[in-house]
Amino acid sequence: MREVSLTEIQRPQKEKKYTRLTLLGNDIDQMSYKNYWWGMPSYEMGDATPAHKVTFNFLTAQDLKDFSKKIGIKLTEKSNSAWYPPQPRIHGEYSYEGELIQPRYPIYIPSKGRFKNQTTGTLLRYLGVKFKFVVEPSEAQEYINRFGQDSVLVLPFQDLGQGSIPARNWIWDHAKSIGAKRHWCLDDNIESFCRCNMNRRLLVKTGAVLCAIEDWTDRYKNVALAGPHHLGFVPDRDEGLSPILLNSRIYSCILIDTSLDYRWRGRYNEDTDLSLRVLKDGYITALFRALLMKKADTQTMSGGNTDNVYNTGDSRLAFAKSLEEQHPDVVKVIWKFNRWHHKVNYKPFAGNKLILRDCVTPVCSNNEYGMKLIRRG
Repeated sequence: MREVSLTEIQRPQKEKKYTRLTLLGNDIDQMSYKNYWWGMPSYEMGDATPAHKVTFNFLTAQDLKDFSKKIGIKLTEKSNSAWYPPQPRIHGEYSYEGELIQPRYPIYIPSKGRFKNQTTGTLLRYLGVKFKFVVEPSEAQEYINRFGQDSVLVLPFQDLGQGSIPARNWIWDHAKSIGAKRHWCLDDNIESFCRCNMNRRLLVKTGAVLCAIEDWTDRYKNVALAGPHHLGFVPDRDEGLSPILLNSRIYSCILIDTSLDYRWRGRYNEDTDLSLRVLKDGYITALFRALLMKKADTQTMSGGNTDNVYNTGDSRLAFAKSLEEQHPDVVKVIWKFNRWHHKVNYKPFAGNKLILRDCVTPVCSNNEYGMKLIRRG
């Protein structure tokens, strides 16, 4: 392993030109995000999108095979696109690594039925980050056997039939009782943390992602919720991409202002509902694109809410309609990808503005949080 320069991973890019990007739901100059990103890990995104696209059609599989051989690019019947010249894949070869770094706020993981296939706990233990599982009494010993007594909190109730909501509210009250200004509430199916920079999304093998989000959030008086975006929703070739999306939904890995007078409610879409409630009251939510998570699809893992919440047998109509009933002013139910979804309009909250704390002074430098780009081999 050896430390390398960021330029080693940079994608080939098109010629620089003026672009516009979205931070608050409105077009702003591409440099404006730097008014908010100071003191954070370096973030540069050029235009690495294709300048031209051409579609080739093949009548037979053999035609595809012959074409692949002639151009010297591997294509299969599952291929739907390719680059010329071929671009090397670097995932798995490069990662951000560094010394152990510990988030300042407590991390809670409400979990049920996943002590055997636990991804979030395994990830945090690998990173050396402290956390607490929050589990029902009947499963407590299973989690303790695998992760130790110090990593488990046992709920005072069992099988209330409301999904994770009672556990999440117990967590909020527990964080308040120990004087935690903020607390993390993480889903139990997070597989990794990543960083988007230089048009690449690479693995981060320290607690830096959580620490940087904490520091950024604490600069402001009115950030209620913050967290990393999912890697799958952040394209790594687009120049017009700000490192943070303000005033949207925060989900799955959430840093919560413990002092606020809210609690989780309902049965479905609890993260979107909480985000909308704080936004309607004028608070800020911050969804990080420069600092990411990757998680397994909830319905691909046994345990959790897969059986008792998500399997409604109605193509998720009840799931979508519940949010529409809670927020009919900004939510509509739509049919998409062969099932029902909720569509949320976040534009009314574009006017929610960040309020910097009086004691905070902007700086002109980056903070890499100990992250070094490492190449294996």
